[in-house]
Amino acid sequence: MAIFRDGADLVVRFYDQAKEHTPAQLHDLVIANPGYGYLCLKFIGPDALLTGFLDEAVFATDALVLEAIDWVERLAPGAAGAYIPHHVRRFTSTSFVEYNGEY
Repeated sequence: MAIFRDGADLVVRFYDQAKEHTPAQLHDLVIANPGYGYLCLKFIGPDALLTGFLDEAVFATDALVLEAIDWVERLAPGAAGAYIPHHVRRFTSTSFVEYNGEY
């Protein structure tokens, strides 16, 4: 996972580290891996909204999605005691648009 912070707000990217590219791999044909989704926790005053999307192939059950939500909320000190409604969409990839350096 990668965590991006902007003040109290954060975005978490879920991905497989083994599939990430190294600088030496960024030449010629590059197949970029988009990961398994993102969750965004945005504070609005003392409360927050949690939104995002997660790959259904990895987050196959509601329990797994709720576990990810709980984990993200624990990353933010301001989340303790905050009202945090959430909407997380599970998606199934059907196609993609890609530029990989060759075609």
